[in-house]
Amino acid sequence: MKQRIKPDAVPYKLVKVEWEDSARPIAEWQWVADYKVPQTVLCISVGFLIAKTKHALSLAPNLGDIGREQIQASGIIRIPCSAIRSQSTIG
Repeated sequence: MKQRIKPDAVPYKLVKVEWEDSARPIAEWQWVADYKVPQTVLCISVGFLIAKTKHALSLAPNLGDIGREQIQASGIIRIPCSAIRSQSTIG
């Protein structure tokens, strides 16, 4: 028999966050006069909101040991609040 997770067993909201990140660094040497400012990167992250402060929020896309005293999480990402463009609850 398959075990199902009860909705109230997950104490975290599932959210979608749209945020802006820096472009990847340029590895090679170059003349400053030749440098062109790169565009920023728009990102979307989806996960369980496991922590939030005035400076950042943390999303976990994976939760384990649901329904036990302590829940595990993996793949946690910390997003600075200053980078967030929008946030919405899923479901």
